[in-house]
Amino acid sequence: MIYRVADYVSGRMSHKSLTAMYRLTSAGFLDKMSLHRFRQTVRWAAKHSPFYREAFARLGIDPSRVRNPSDLGDFFTTPDDLVRDPEKFLCKPPSIVFESSGTSGKNKQIYFDQQEMADMGTVMASGLRLMGVGPEDRVANAFDFSIWIPGMIFQQGLHRTGNFCQAFGKVDPIEVYRRLEQYKFTVVLGEPTWLIRLTELAEKHGVRPLKLLIGGAEEMPADAIPWMSRVWGGATIKMCYGSVELGSGLGFQPCANHDGYHIDNLDFRSEILEPDEEGYGEIVFTTLRRRVMPLIRYRTRDVSRIGIERCSCGLPAPRLARLRGRRDEMVVASGGNLYPLMFENILRQVPDLTHNWQVVFSLDGVREVMDIRVETQRTDIDVLQKEIHIQATELYPDLIKNLALGIFRMKVTALPIGTLRQGRKLRRIIDQRHYSAQPVEDNLSQQKFRSETVMTTA
Repeated sequence: MIYRVADYVSGRMSHKSLTAMYRLTSAGFLDKMSLHRFRQTVRWAAKHSPFYREAFARLGIDPSRVRNPSDLGDFFTTPDDLVRDPEKFLCKPPSIVFESSGTSGKNKQIYFDQQEMADMGTVMASGLRLMGVGPEDRVANAFDFSIWIPGMIFQQGLHRTGNFCQAFGKVDPIEVYRRLEQYKFTVVLGEPTWLIRLTELAEKHGVRPLKLLIGGAEEMPADAIPWMSRVWGGATIKMCYGSVELGSGLGFQPCANHDGYHIDNLDFRSEILEPDEEGYGEIVFTTLRRRVMPLIRYRTRDVSRIGIERCSCGLPAPRLARLRGRRDEMVVASGGNLYPLMFENILRQVPDLTHNWQVVFSLDGVREVMDIRVETQRTDIDVLQKEIHIQATELYPDLIKNLALGIFRMKVTALPIGTLRQGRKLRRIIDQRHYSAQPVEDNLSQQKFRSETVMTTA
């Protein structure tokens, strides 16, 4: 009974009350609240969602007997399920839809109603307060406002905090830089690669000191944090972990520890699937308050671990470690979600290339580098580079927009035929930026390549 009352009350809290609840409520009570909401979500979805009703019936799962995630056995919701028929997940009519890139190149659709948007706005407002955004701060919101969710959901949060703000969207960083002094901004929100480009502009042209920079949607290079703080006159750099499927943020950084996130376990029940000896496995979550399109045990493909030890800052919420990577080959890089089919589509239109190609992401200092490696006998490398650039512009203009903004560098490396594929399977995308726990299949370590061409407007 007590958890039903707490559920009802917490669902109607202001962001100030919710912030206090995150700070003061015991970890045990939060965990039991989370389990109560998990059970309610399973029963709601089984009753109203064709997808879950059919899946549970097929697997012989009785929703009324489900008490915790393990009672669902090996049932999980996958990204492919969302791609196949997203509207089978709907439990009630939606009022807004957002999209998220899938590894196949076909976008997933995630639906919400206005009440859920308002609730997620309250959660984001609480997250902003926990991360240090005060009532007096002036905020520049440079998260993307296109078909993705981050720009809008952060704006929903800012509407509830009441902070003075400007909703830039993902504009050229120079546009925000030019207005820092005009509007006396103290906080800037944006994707890490975008924030790095803004910081490069400030380092070159001078700065107005900032209090806080908050990133999300992709990992921040560890070496970038002290550099960015120094450039911005001692600013604090923080991150949050979220996605379109999550809606709001699953994890925030309310304290000085940059090696992970505090989990919002009032809105998400989180698990780690198939953990290794260090506890790292795939992040799985269940939404706990969404009623339009609840997601039960959704596999994110992101790899991390959940720590049970209490953070030194004193907050009771469990902690999610810094992401180690992904289980699939989609990479969040260069300001967007990139996947093998994307590069296949670009390169198949370029003449005289073999089917063997590989894209390697690395860091040059704090700047991302995308190295497109192709096998060819061509010697007109400048022409080859232009042809690849043209195809990328026609097929994926957002990628080239980020290149033009200076968010990353792109280079084309031309290799002799037979260089890349050393075994039966060629790994198409390699991410060397943030982690080195898994072996990297870089076939060029002992080879000399013929030529490379760099594409950049930085």
